[in-house]
Amino acid sequence: MRLARRLAIVGAFAFLTLAHALAIAAAVFFSRDPLLVVTDLPFAALYGESRVRSASISASLSLFRPVRPLLIADDASADVLVAAIRYASERPFAVIFPPRFSEAALRFHEEFPEIPVALMRGSVPAAQMPAGEGLFGVYGTDRETDLYRAGLFAGAMGLRPRDEAGEGQEDSPPSAPERRTHVLWNEAFVGARGRELFYEAVLKADPEAHVAFIGSDGELRDLSGVSSFSIAVAGAGAISSARGVPTILFAWLDPGLTHGDVFALFDDSPWALAVPVARLMEMGEAEGEIPSKPLIISARVADNAVTRDLRRFSRQNRAKELFPDN
Repeated sequence: MRLARRLAIVGAFAFLTLAHALAIAAAVFFSRDPLLVVTDLPFAALYGESRVRSASISASLSLFRPVRPLLIADDASADVLVAAIRYASERPFAVIFPPRFSEAALRFHEEFPEIPVALMRGSVPAAQMPAGEGLFGVYGTDRETDLYRAGLFAGAMGLRPRDEAGEGQEDSPPSAPERRTHVLWNEAFVGARGRELFYEAVLKADPEAHVAFIGSDGELRDLSGVSSFSIAVAGAGAISSARGVPTILFAWLDPGLTHGDVFALFDDSPWALAVPVARLMEMGEAEGEIPSKPLIISARVADNAVTRDLRRFSRQNRAKELFPDN
């Protein structure tokens, strides 16, 4: 009885200590200034409200401070947006703006220069956006790393076995297509270096593969031998052309809005990059490029070994190794 009583006392003391620690942590968490992420309503609809909530919770835990969406109409003026920010928080830790609200970002910074501002420019050339300086940060997408990772993804999917056994050939082993061609459908922003990175990565994952590049106005009618599409262009035409072929999209769309052949998306939205952007701001870095966050749809990969490879590849970066002078 004495031992049981002692154990009960120790257990109660441990529980109270843990509860006290959690209460202190919660008080500290909610006392910290929030990070606001400007989110227009059409984006929220296409990105998925559940994904916004999930990203908000994940970022809050990573940064140990509240991270909140600031929902706004897509045609809101700079004045309206500035007023909405002030209504949401008198002194936010920082505010992240998508590229379409660059004017509002500048206006807010001019009126409240003491509050850090992050303007996401995506793949828009730096020369077409305001320069980052001091507490006004401008952050682009590291497409070179994205393209290298996409090449690794494509090569891995090209080697994924497919069942070609027919009647009377039940014991035939699965095999990859004899000729494996990986297609990159690319915009001008990809550039020669981006194409080289994609090419190098594909061959690293699949040394016997072929690589083809198509411009934004190109067309591919013969899909025989095509093992993967990597689509870095806007528009539904390229996406519909890739039906029946494993596809990588450079997009932040809700995966539920994509067709069943899309197995990975490279998401460079403010929500996907909120944590690394906040950390760059904390370090005083007013400019920088951040890789997209790869989203792997494992159900569409349907191969556990390949899924593990894709997750491993999503953390690799050989851009600096291939081009050490840059």
